[in-house]
Amino acid sequence: MPMVLAFAIVAISVIAITFKTYVGYGEYSVITKISFLMFLIFGWCSPFIVFSLRHSHDANQFLIKFLYFIFGFVFFLFVISMIRDFVWFLVEISKKIPLENMNNPILLKKINVITILVSLLICFYGVYEAERDARIKTYDVVNSKIKEDTKIVMLTDLHIDTSVSVKYVKNLVNRVNSLNADIITIVGDVVDSSPHYIERQLNELAKLKARYGVYVVAGNHEYYSGGIGVYSIKFKQLGFNFLVNEGQKIGNTGIYIAGISDINASLYSSNKVDALKAIKDAEQSDYVIMLSHTPKVASGLTSNNVDIILSGHTHGGQMFPFHYFVKQANENRLAGFYNINGVNMYISRGTRYWGPPMRVLAPSEITIFNMKSK
Repeated sequence: MPMVLAFAIVAISVIAITFKTYVGYGEYSVITKISFLMFLIFGWCSPFIVFSLRHSHDANQFLIKFLYFIFGFVFFLFVISMIRDFVWFLVEISKKIPLENMNNPILLKKINVITILVSLLICFYGVYEAERDARIKTYDVVNSKIKEDTKIVMLTDLHIDTSVSVKYVKNLVNRVNSLNADIITIVGDVVDSSPHYIERQLNELAKLKARYGVYVVAGNHEYYSGGIGVYSIKFKQLGFNFLVNEGQKIGNTGIYIAGISDINASLYSSNKVDALKAIKDAEQSDYVIMLSHTPKVASGLTSNNVDIILSGHTHGGQMFPFHYFVKQANENRLAGFYNINGVNMYISRGTRYWGPPMRVLAPSEITIFNMKSK
């Protein structure tokens, strides 16, 4: 409830500012003003309409994406307008021109049209980046603990719900399978809906193939979409190794994969995170990989007992300027490699997206780690 209230306060404030900026200074008809106000209200309320639509077997995928697009547009319209006005203010100050000129109706109308077009272009670019095939990023990891060359493919933040087509999942599975991975990891937020709504999508995801199998951990959205108990059963039915405070040695590779559930969400659940339990069967000579959705170092983990933590959750910010807020919310971490008190961590930008089908300055990724013996 507090989050809904906060969103409502922000939305009302933003609607008021945007409305004043675009129709407050010109001579527009009452119908035009009311229509624009209703459009802004509709745009900012569209996520709530989506939430009510997507929990259905026959959810209209086009309608859901259209509603999210409208939300993305009113959001970027506000952001670009604020950036524009700030730059305009600096220009006016530097030129020592009276600030009243900023309210010139004719000039403002022209600039408003340009701003609307720029916002639309950013939205279309964001949709293109979100819907295109995720880029493949490859890293070589060389370590003397690794006994044989092993290819690990990392996916995260798929957010599969009723708006995700079976065709999309099939294409993703085919791309990943073509990489001939020895191990596939899915580091949380696999789903964004109850399993009985996305049965066909999950059955397609079950076709992921790797020499040593698919390893999955829970993200915060697994907690929102039925809970760990429900997906513990479902993922195992799909043939995945669902890791909850546990780990496994991977053949004779010298690699030990451990997994814990989302650190933040588990605080409000009976399934508490116990990273030391997850690595209790690992030996000192093992190269230990910890799968942890949220980019935090779990209690008890040090460079002495874990070699690298693989995380997601941030989406790399997904849409500028959220980068800055997401980074602050995740202890100054956003994407890429980090060293936290000696502990190595890699944060993926995510393989898909959440919410609006847009990615701006945060491309999605499928990550390959070529593990090699030193």
